[in-house]
Amino acid sequence: MELFDLIDENDKVIGVTDRTTAHITGQLHRVVAVYVFNAKGELYVQIHKKSDGRYDHSVGGHVSKDEDYATAAVREAEEEIGIKQPLTFLTTFYSHGGPYKHMFGLFECIADDDWRFTPNEEVEEIIPIKLESVERMMKKNPEKFTNGFINSMKEYRKIKILKQLDV
Repeated sequence: MELFDLIDENDKVIGVTDRTTAHITGQLHRVVAVYVFNAKGELYVQIHKKSDGRYDHSVGGHVSKDEDYATAAVREAEEEIGIKQPLTFLTTFYSHGGPYKHMFGLFECIADDDWRFTPNEEVEEIIPIKLESVERMMKKNPEKFTNGFINSMKEYRKIKILKQLDV
């Protein structure tokens, strides 16, 4: 059984939990999401097998007990889609809405030109989609997306808008 750090709203560890307990009882715990883009600026969107084929982050997963966000993001990126390159940390945020309580660590990268996705046990399919198209699809048919992806996209857009304002 994989264990996770049980945390409070300030992202401080207050105990230990497991996936089933955390999800059934609504305990707050850590997850990571990685947005992987290609050189054209398209976002690789995962077809999430465990959620009836809804669209999801390029990479996503739980942060194990005593693991930090960055280590978990690198591990998940390699396990799920074979990405073995540096990731850029963007933010942490509390994801509200939906049945689960997650504190997200959000990362991004641009896939190397020679990277090729290979379907595997965890991820069957990913598709490149322009970011604007993903956002339009989310507004028109939110039920086709995981709640976590919808929430992380809101945070991602906030970060990108703030960076544009800094220029």
